[in-house]
Amino acid sequence: MQQKAAVVSLGCAKNLVDSEVLAAQLTRLGYEITAEASEAALIVVNTCGFLESAVQEAVDHLLEMARYKDEGSCRHLVAVGCMVQRYGRKLVSLLPEVDLFLGTSHYDRFADLLENFIQEGTPTILLERPGYLCHGGIQRIPSTPAHWAYVKIAEGCSNRCSFCLIPALRGPCRSRTVQDVVAEVQHLAQSGVVEVNLIAQDTTAFGTDRGEPNALCRLLEALEDISGLRWVRLLYTSPFGVHDDLLRTMAGSSKVVPYLDIPFQHCVPRILEAMHRRGKRLRPLELIERIRKRLPDVALRTSLMVGFPGETEADFQDLCRFIKDVGFDHMGVFAFSSEKGCRAARLPNPVAEEVKQARRDALMALQQSISRAKLQRLVGRRLPILVEGLHSETEFLAVGRLPTQAPEVDGCVLIVEGEAVAGNIVQAEILKAHDYDLEARLLTPAAHGP
Repeated sequence: MQQKAAVVSLGCAKNLVDSEVLAAQLTRLGYEITAEASEAALIVVNTCGFLESAVQEAVDHLLEMARYKDEGSCRHLVAVGCMVQRYGRKLVSLLPEVDLFLGTSHYDRFADLLENFIQEGTPTILLERPGYLCHGGIQRIPSTPAHWAYVKIAEGCSNRCSFCLIPALRGPCRSRTVQDVVAEVQHLAQSGVVEVNLIAQDTTAFGTDRGEPNALCRLLEALEDISGLRWVRLLYTSPFGVHDDLLRTMAGSSKVVPYLDIPFQHCVPRILEAMHRRGKRLRPLELIERIRKRLPDVALRTSLMVGFPGETEADFQDLCRFIKDVGFDHMGVFAFSSEKGCRAARLPNPVAEEVKQARRDALMALQQSISRAKLQRLVGRRLPILVEGLHSETEFLAVGRLPTQAPEVDGCVLIVEGEAVAGNIVQAEILKAHDYDLEARLLTPAAHGP
């Protein structure tokens, strides 16, 4: 009887791609992948270690999965990824329930390492300097719907922000080649994928580690020729890398959607300088003005951080004004977390926890009103929608997304009239706006709208 394996993916979309690689490695060993951990003889948890809260989530998941050694079919429990890379050998005694720990450099060799461990009892923990880079030849088992996918174009980060552990956990920026990414996207399009979401720790750094500053533009131009591919989306773009060449390429593309995900983190130069985010040179409002001049219909997503050491009430009010002035379409807000190993953890003038949370709540309330107002302006318009399928909470409504809504992180479009197949892009009329979501009726049941 074929043994089953479960892969639990925690953290970001980049981790999800790695989890898809792990699942493919397990099928190579003859396992059947299951979503039911209670049925699995092998459970793999791909962990996040970016923040202490993420580490605690990973520990909780591992302890929950360990129950299946007694209550289910689990014989081996494996922890992989950023948490392991961050804490290393300390985890062996802290989590005796885990049989094998692997860092962030073993995704493509996971099958061999696991097999050696099971057969020969290799070391309980394996760590190396981060050096793994995914490529088109590495098999993945998709965990996203059949009509869209994430494509990781680079690994690691060289930006060295003072609050971030990613360079330590994932190493410096390492890019794939344009040809390799194009080959993967061609394969995905042939399998029915109509939307690809390009991801990396910093997608605008793509190619710069190889001395190719315009590699991202060349990649987008090459994707233009792929038959069947309809939408290309850029996620995780750095404000330092959104230059005029990129904006021109996006404006001239028929497939790159008018959407930019730019984590500004803050707007006050002194705070940005302390974050090691080029506070003296970065002028967020000027950048946004340039973007909107080139891409008038662009949707902007950002991430902001409140409570960074030294942030005063005046700084926070400046941040509020910045948000009002810009009117972001989508926004995430995070309270600063003092992470051991980050330079920001040693900065003076920490902000009280209750103040951080109050500021975060205030920004999210502000964004809620901005989002509703911006969505209200879409009512009555006819726009293309990528149909996702049935709503996760009811079988009576289908759901879709506009080009200006990224999967999993933004709002959606509730389809209240009309029928269409998941993966189709159809025209729809927007009927109603909520805080983050829309309601629409489909106008064209054809396989592909404009």
